[in-house]
Amino acid sequence: MGITLGSIILSLVIGTATPAWLVTMWYPPGESVGSSPLVLGGLLLLGLVNAWMLWQVLRGPAPTAVPMGRAATWLRLLLYADVVWLLIPSFLPGPVETVIGLALWVPALVLFTVVLTGSGRSFRLALLLLGLVEPAISLANSLADDSELRFFVSSAYRATAMAAVVATFVVMVMLLLAQRRDGRWSRVTLLIGAGTFASAFLVELADALTRGGPIESIAEAMNVLYIVWLARTAHELNREPRRKAPLRVPTAVAATAAVLPLMVVGPEGRPHLTYTWQSNGLTGWQGDGLMGRQDDEFAECWAWSKPPRVADIPAHKRDRAYLCSVTKPGRHVSDQALLGRGRDACARFAAGEPVKARPALLALLCPEVVGRKHPDLLLSSAQMDQQKAEKENLVRERLAREAREEDARCRDPWPALRTRFQATASYYDWDSQPYGIYDAEAETEEDSTAIWSAKPVDTLATSGQLALIFTPSQDWATCVTAKALRSAPPPLRRKGWDAVVEADIVSESGRLVMQTLSASKVRFPDLARSGPGLYRLRLYTRPGVDLILIYPARRAA
Repeated sequence: MGITLGSIILSLVIGTATPAWLVTMWYPPGESVGSSPLVLGGLLLLGLVNAWMLWQVLRGPAPTAVPMGRAATWLRLLLYADVVWLLIPSFLPGPVETVIGLALWVPALVLFTVVLTGSGRSFRLALLLLGLVEPAISLANSLADDSELRFFVSSAYRATAMAAVVATFVVMVMLLLAQRRDGRWSRVTLLIGAGTFASAFLVELADALTRGGPIESIAEAMNVLYIVWLARTAHELNREPRRKAPLRVPTAVAATAAVLPLMVVGPEGRPHLTYTWQSNGLTGWQGDGLMGRQDDEFAECWAWSKPPRVADIPAHKRDRAYLCSVTKPGRHVSDQALLGRGRDACARFAAGEPVKARPALLALLCPEVVGRKHPDLLLSSAQMDQQKAEKENLVRERLAREAREEDARCRDPWPALRTRFQATASYYDWDSQPYGIYDAEAETEEDSTAIWSAKPVDTLATSGQLALIFTPSQDWATCVTAKALRSAPPPLRRKGWDAVVEADIVSESGRLVMQTLSASKVRFPDLARSGPGLYRLRLYTRPGVDLILIYPARRAA
C-alpha cells in the first residue's frame, strides 16, 4: 500500500498518472493519462482493492484441520494455479489463453463434483453438465475465424452466446449452494462468491456510463472478487464438512439444464411470421415461406444490401431485394410495414413530392414510375457496360482523329537528310512524361530504374538499352521525327535548334523501337540498322520539334 501512495504522490508531482497506473494496473497505459483527481482517486481505491486481494491470496492454506483426500489436494492445487494464471498478465494469442484457462478450470470443476458433500448425485451431475457448456462454447468461439461476422448475422450464434452466459450464472449459483450445504466454507467466502455477480454488474454499469477511458479500465480492474473466492475456496478446503441431507436439484435448474442444449443445437426449422423481419435479413417474403438458414439465399440477400439494378433482378424477387436493401440487423420492423412505406414513397414520387428514398431504391418497387424521370435506372448492367464501351470508343476515335490532324501538320525538319527508315508523328503529353526508345526484346526495367533515380535531366537520358527524351510540352503537340542511318551523319548543325545532345544506347537483339506516340498509332521503323551493337543517339530539339538521329557507333563484331 505504501508503494501505491508513493506512486500517487509521484504522479501529482510530475503531472501524469502513469507511475500510479503502472503500480496499480500492472501494465503501461495505452496513452498519456492525466493526473485528474478522479483518475488518481480511482487508482488509490484500486490499490486498496489489490492489497486486500493479495493478502487473501498470499496468506496460504489454513492450518490442517482434517486429512485431505487425493481429490481435495489436487483441487486445491488447481484452484491456486488458476489464481496465479488470472493474476499474471498474459500476452499470448486469444485461442492459446482460452485453452490454458480451460485446462485449469475443467479439471477443477470435475474435482468439485467429487469433493463436495451434502449434494445428491443428480445435483452434481447437473452441475458438471452445465459447467461444461460455457467452456465448450468459449473454445469453439476462440477457434472460429468468422465468429464476429456470425455474431451479427446468425440468430443461432447469439442464442449460443446467451446460453453460455446463463450456464455460467447457474453454475456459480449451484457451486455456492453446494459450498453452503457442504459446510466447510465460511460465510465470508460465500458472500464474496455471491458478490461476483454484483461486481460484474457494477463493471458493466461503469462501462455504460464512462464509454471508454481510464475510469472504465480502473473499474474493470476492480473485478477481483472471483479471484478472491477461488483463493478462499482453496484455503478452506481442509476443514471438516458438516453432514446434512443431500441437496436436491431445483426444478428450475433441471429445466434450464434441459433447455440450454436445445438453445445451442437449435431446432430443425425456426418459427417465423410471414411479415416479420428477422436478424439475418431472410424470412418468408410475401408468404412464400423462404427460410433464412439457407446459405444461398443469405448470400443473395447480402449481395442486395446495396440497391441493385432493377433489370438484373427477376420481377418476382424485386420486393425481396428492396427489403434486403432497406433493413439492417437489429431493426424489428415488419416486412409489410417496410413495403407499405416504400409504396407510399412511390406514390409521392409520382405526384412530384420530395421523398427521402433514393430513386434507385424505389425503382425496385415501382420501376414504371421512376423510369419516367430516370430512364437510366431501368437499364441492365450489360446495357450500362455497352454504353460505357461505346463512349470509350467514341473518345478513342476522337483522339485518333485529332492525332491524325496533328500528324498531318508535322514536317520533316531536315528533309535533305533522307533515308527510307524514318517516320514523323505528333506527341502530346499531359503528364510531363518522356517518350522512349528501347530494345524491344530486352529487359529495360533496371535501366528505367537507373534513369529515374539519377539526377534531373533536361532533355535526354540513356541507360543501357533504354533512352528517354524529356522535351514534350503540355501546351502544344511536339512533332517527333526519328531517322535510322547506317553511318554517322554530317557534323553537328546547331543553327535553328535550342539544344543538340548525344548519348550512347545499346541494342543486344539488333532492334531499337520508338514507342507509339500519338493516338493515330504511326509505326516507326526499326532504328538499329546495323544489327546488335552500340549506337549513337543525337537529339535536335526546339519548341514543338524533336529530331532524332540514330547511327552505329561501331560495327558489331
